[in-house]
Amino acid sequence: MKCLATIRPQLKIVFALLVLTSVAYGQEIAKLERFVQSTKVNTAAMQIFREGRDLIEAQNWQRAAEKFNEFIKAYPKDRDLDAALYWYGYALQKQQRKEEAAEPLLLLIRRFPNSSWRREADALLVVLGREAEVKEALEKDNCEIKILALQSLFQADEERAIQIVTDSLKANPGQCEGFQAAAISMLGRRGSGARAVPILLTIARNNADLKLRVTAIRLLGDQHTEQVTDELIKLYDADRNRDIRAQIVRALAESGLPRGNAKVLEIARADEDQGIRELAIRSIGSMKDPAALDELMRIYDSTQTMQIRSYVVRALFERREDPRARTKVWEIARKDPAPELRSYAIRNLFADHEEQTITQFIGLYDAEQSQMVKTVLIRAFGESKHKVGLQKLMTIARSDPSLELRKVAIRYLGQSKDPDALRLLEELLK
Repeated sequence: MKCLATIRPQLKIVFALLVLTSVAYGQEIAKLERFVQSTKVNTAAMQIFREGRDLIEAQNWQRAAEKFNEFIKAYPKDRDLDAALYWYGYALQKQQRKEEAAEPLLLLIRRFPNSSWRREADALLVVLGREAEVKEALEKDNCEIKILALQSLFQADEERAIQIVTDSLKANPGQCEGFQAAAISMLGRRGSGARAVPILLTIARNNADLKLRVTAIRLLGDQHTEQVTDELIKLYDADRNRDIRAQIVRALAESGLPRGNAKVLEIARADEDQGIRELAIRSIGSMKDPAALDELMRIYDSTQTMQIRSYVVRALFERREDPRARTKVWEIARKDPAPELRSYAIRNLFADHEEQTITQFIGLYDAEQSQMVKTVLIRAFGESKHKVGLQKLMTIARSDPSLELRKVAIRYLGQSKDPDALRLLEELLK
């Protein structure tokens, strides 16, 4: 598409992959809409074209094909014939009429080699699985078409597609920027596990391109097998690169397998790299393993590092459906010696905006000594949609011993449209 010339190469590659999905349908419709809107003439030919556009948008593929075919037959010399040929082929392809769909696309390419619809026609021929077009596309320098060709080849001949992926890893990546990354992604998602896993493991361990290694690890994590989990654990223990280790932690946590969970817990407990340790703690929040919750509580109680503890609070709150996790966060909000951690626990608890939580916050406010924590609670009252929170805010504004806290409460009351709040503000003006 024309707009691709103005965006960065890596985004062009992402777009090319999306051509095979419903996202691409939306992009092509947008181009069709712009094309029609830019044509101001109101001829009989354009009226037919607009009707075809409407049928495409309604996904009425049979009627759309008939309408664009009508345009092609009635106006064979019209300046918009190339666009009509493309959308005729598109509508036929949507009906799985592949051989018929190829004819108008090939005609477009022959008669209008410089058409603005040429690239879409090339791509659609690749999607149709035309062997000659696929072979030609794989030999072209156009990276977008090469990616589409490989996608199509995975559908038609997986063995050949995997061989092309393997060969591409030996080639100079500069020849087609982004092709290797796209090829690896296709291998992980479309290749059979037995064939794909050994190749992905080799990339993860040895490839010179760090981004490709990270991509391979992410795809390995999607395999959800004990064998892959064991290999990822070995790689974590052997590799010191932080990006590699971070991706392995994510892959292990998302796999949900016992060995992977155990390794993430081990990392969260005592890894020497604090950044990786924090990532592991955050990852525990999404685990279903009951042992993960016990480990989170042990980590909190056994460490005095503020940042580590804050990550534990967040991970505990992510598991708030478990009563034990929610109870622990409340305990931290009430009793932790550090005002910063009490404040952080309160901010997490307020995320649910439940009336019961606001009621409990009122009790916390009355017992709290730290002005920092009280300010966080006032914010919760001010942002609450519950009357009980507004009433507490009014009480603070009227009679709190701290002038600073009264000022904060008044600022939040000023944001309220509640009549009682407005009356109180008027009283304070007298």
